[in-house]
Amino acid sequence: MTCQQAKEISIVEFLKSNHVDPEYIRGNDHWYLSPLRQENTASFKVNSELNLFYDHGSGIGGDIIDLGCQLFKCDVKELLSKLEAGSFLFQQQPILKRPLHILDSVTQDADFSLIKITHVQSLENNQAITDYIKSRGITSEIARHYCQEVYYRIGDKRYFAAGFKNRSGGYELRSQYFKGSSSPKDITHIENGNRSVCVLEGFMDFLSLLTLRKEEPIRSDFLVLNSVSFVDRSMGILKDYKNVFLYLDHDNAGRKALEKYEAAGLNIINASNTYRRFKDLNEYLLDRQLRQQESKQDRTFKKARGLGL
Repeated sequence: MTCQQAKEISIVEFLKSNHVDPEYIRGNDHWYLSPLRQENTASFKVNSELNLFYDHGSGIGGDIIDLGCQLFKCDVKELLSKLEAGSFLFQQQPILKRPLHILDSVTQDADFSLIKITHVQSLENNQAITDYIKSRGITSEIARHYCQEVYYRIGDKRYFAAGFKNRSGGYELRSQYFKGSSSPKDITHIENGNRSVCVLEGFMDFLSLLTLRKEEPIRSDFLVLNSVSFVDRSMGILKDYKNVFLYLDHDNAGRKALEKYEAAGLNIINASNTYRRFKDLNEYLLDRQLRQQESKQDRTFKKARGLGL
């Protein structure tokens, strides 16, 4: 079996043959509890159209060859032999019973290195991208300052998404149907000349924070990890700040990131306590906007009743 032939094997069907089923499905995205490590919240995504996977908790991604090598703990040649022989089962592998040890050098998402950027332009030219940003509760005014429309291709297929640039020139890409990155993947550091810095996991959380504080802007620098696997990479930057405000997700990956920052001796303030009932800042923003809308409708209804309408 050649690599090209192996890549024609559906990752979804490969996982299904091993009794690994998705927790939920959104469009072409199948979300699983990661088969690479232990977790309680599904963060392992397979895009059935692209036939690519990405494990958000570890920062590892790729095609079925990348996944198979991780699961079987073997090289490509051995994996191809297993696949050709029909040896698809990996339940017995120890890697499924304990978290995968991820080295700091594993930073680039193998699947997203296949993404080729073809064109970048300012926001509000593509209505689908604009609508997606609005659906996340982000104002157009704020998004325009930090995001762009990114047009890209994977093979002969063309796509578009809202893009957020990192310090190495790669983009975090988000649309209604896609969540990924172009290479090189890296952190984003926004410097405003302040001695305090706000640290966030993803750019939607960053934009959510700015939206929440639109009337009272935060006077701070910002560091967006773009992946919790970049916590160690951020340390060199954060050590120069007087105060480090952490806006992390309320999940295992977020808690581990918090522990690392605490152990590093930084002067941290755990700002994520302000939205402790929610998974992340964006979820908190959307809930708050919904409550405000319901309150507004309730006041309008009461006013109408007072007028005898």
